[in-house]
Amino acid sequence: MRFVSLLIFPVWLIVSSCNNPNQQNQPPVYYDVAGFVQKQVQELTARKPLVRKTVQINQERSQQQTAELDWNRELELFSQADINKPALRSSYQIARPDSLTYQYTLKKSEERLTVRSLTVRLDSITRQPRQIEAVLQTSNPLYSSERHLLLENGLSGQQWQVKRYKLAGFQKLSYFDKNEFMVEGRLP
Repeated sequence: MRFVSLLIFPVWLIVSSCNNPNQQNQPPVYYDVAGFVQKQVQELTARKPLVRKTVQINQERSQQQTAELDWNRELELFSQADINKPALRSSYQIARPDSLTYQYTLKKSEERLTVRSLTVRLDSITRQPRQIEAVLQTSNPLYSSERHLLLENGLSGQQWQVKRYKLAGFQKLSYFDKNEFMVEGRLP
């Protein structure tokens, strides 16, 4: 029994040292896009607004109006555009062209990362994100893709909410044609 406790103590010491509380308690470096998107997902899921949605894959285009959307799935790429992770703290150049705009651009030394750029424009009165734009790229010998994301928000009554979202880009598998896509949703 004593032997087991002697083995457990070093393992516990190693595991507990991996969770550096100083690193976890540091303030975020970049704008909290994931937090904003998650709040919108919760609000949209509860409210179930009618959405005019357009989907285009290559030349095929379809439109529909629906209130039955999985908002986690609809806004998933915007959550993936989150760069506020401890491992990414020094991966982006930060620019503030004005007091309402945050621009993050991937440094040349970090080419392996997916989020190439992220821009957040705030509303001058509410200080909420009026517009979020991001460019995501993935490339390897078998697959390449590029996605341009746009999320526009505004006041509706007393609430700040999503007004429009758009995802456009392409996916290309080796030895296959490039597939271009566009998804756009407009809310009242």
